Amino acid sequence: MAAERLVVIGGDAAGMSAASQARRLKGRDALEIVAFERGHFTSYSACGIPYWVGGDVEERDDLIARTPEEHRERDIDLRMRTEVTELDVAGQRVKALDRESGKTYWTGFDKLVIATGARPVRPALPGMDAAGVHGVQTLDDGQALLDSLDALRSGEGPRRAVVVGAGYIGVEMAEAMLKRGFEVTVLNRGEQPMATLDADMGRLVHDAMDGLGITTVN
Repeated sequence: MAAERLVVIGGDAAGMSAASQARRLKGRDALEIVAFERGHFTSYSACGIPYWVGGDVEERDDLIARTPEEHRERDIDLRMRTEVTELDVAGQRVKALDRESGKTYWTGFDKLVIATGARPVRPALPGMDAAGVHGVQTLDDGQALLDSLDALRSGEGPRRAVVVGAGYIGVEMAEAMLKRGFEVTVLNRGEQPMATLDADMGRLVHDAMDGLGITTVN
């Protein structure tokens, strides 16, 4: 009897946790596991990116729990820089694009896990795709931001950073940019930073940011 095939779309924490758990439950003779990740990295701590930018985490690799090679050693066919572009539910197959070669191909599945994560909500404003505008959702995003900051060191570029959003990541990024020597302003549409907190706790966070020299515009 042929082994079943599990296809996992997304190679970060959720996707590779699912793949790893499936492998623990079934060996390769019973289950083939194919995972697709369109980026350069897998199984990393996205929440740690602000601390990497701020210098508290020294190396990018310190945020990576398991490398692609380690997953492959566990009999998981992990295909990096490969994006799933089409899903044929009736035919139980996915269409994949190799972002390095440009080639596309179909892969069948018996079971499918979609773990692509969420997309950030960005204001539909002119210039959102301009140079100097960064997100911090992936390690690739963090690397792009650090490369941009390194480029500023050699010139007389701007030393002001604006952070849009005052949730956990926004507040952490504000502190990270402050450590980088930037004058920081946080734009927040709510009445206080970290709106998931009670009002009295939110005021404490606001006061702490103010004490560090971070300007908050609500």
